[in-house]
Amino acid sequence: MKKQILALMAIFGLAGASFAQTSATLYGYVRGEFAFDTRQVVAGSEANYIDWVAPIKKVGGKDVNADPNFNGWGIESRLGVKVAGPEFFGMKSSAVIESHFFGNSGASDFVNLLALRHAYVKLENDNVEVLAGQFWHPMFVTNVSPMTYNFNAGSPFQPFNRSPQVRVTTKGNVRFTGAIITERDFKSALVGDGSAARSGLPAFHAQLQFGDDAKFVGGLGANYKTVRPAAGADNVGAFNFLAYAKAKLGQDITWQAYGNYGQNPTELLQIGGQAYAVADNKVNNSKVLAVWTEFYGDFSPSFEWGVFGGYTKDMGHGKAVTGAVTQPWSPGLVENVWRVSPRVGWKSGNTKLTTELDYTSTTYGGYDANGDMKKLATDATAGNFRVSLSLIQSF
Repeated sequence: MKKQILALMAIFGLAGASFAQTSATLYGYVRGEFAFDTRQVVAGSEANYIDWVAPIKKVGGKDVNADPNFNGWGIESRLGVKVAGPEFFGMKSSAVIESHFFGNSGASDFVNLLALRHAYVKLENDNVEVLAGQFWHPMFVTNVSPMTYNFNAGSPFQPFNRSPQVRVTTKGNVRFTGAIITERDFKSALVGDGSAARSGLPAFHAQLQFGDDAKFVGGLGANYKTVRPAAGADNVGAFNFLAYAKAKLGQDITWQAYGNYGQNPTELLQIGGQAYAVADNKVNNSKVLAVWTEFYGDFSPSFEWGVFGGYTKDMGHGKAVTGAVTQPWSPGLVENVWRVSPRVGWKSGNTKLTTELDYTSTTYGGYDANGDMKKLATDATAGNFRVSLSLIQSF
């Protein structure tokens, strides 16, 4: 606890600092949130971050995962500092360090602990922007992303990942982004004790975006990562492709959609994984499709609304496999997940009261003799209905 207090004091100290050619601004919000689930869910941080639904698990003829769940949190509350620095060889410099209270994955009891979200330095001029540090993975497109109130921002349909990276983005009506990325808090699920770092290579990303946020934005991109699934094993590569669009349909209505198709996208908190091919005992990635769409807008200056929908499916390995693995927090192999989530919010000044309804359905499965994902013969699908309420004050 003393370490957490000292860290907060340090952040506040930075926010109050003002010296030659440098200024700092404190920002963030405090959020109180409560939610009721009709059954158990597969989620992080005491069920705050919902991924999908726990499977039907019968003990003595009773589904033990059918128990409801009610919980409340303040852990999403956020604190950050923006620093405007001096010029660096003619380029504007700035930096951001941002934290929340979700804790870190390395602690046995990590909830309520201060954790790093973003920490990066940015250099920019009229033509280009360079970012170095931890920020959203480029697969998470910041200007075309779900506006859900739930912290998961549409996961597992929307790629969700913050990673150390070096990113270069051009400016203009047509923008190119190139990046090299490493895995840290969000890591690929592998068949052995290896990692992406042991491959000796970063992930590479390229993306082309065009248009204007005020009217229409579209884009497409590709991502390639290399992992070493086990110590001493050969490197295994994985592609991921994305496409997206956002359009203003009127003064108060916006539509957006996103899709990605890739191999073992588990570092993006999506379904899928790896397995050994029976024919040659080499590591093989499963293929995963994920899509989502959303409409949102304002009924009035103080009353906002939105509807989110998503679907994801494991497309299989395409060959006979054995020893399949998925995310370490999942109780089984997921065949598909779909979700419908409407929401409304009332806002006044910097305070907002929100409510969101979320129905998530999850079907569990397994790989057949051809490596195709099939639903389980029995008890293949479970659904959960979540009702959440939150009060947020930003600063």
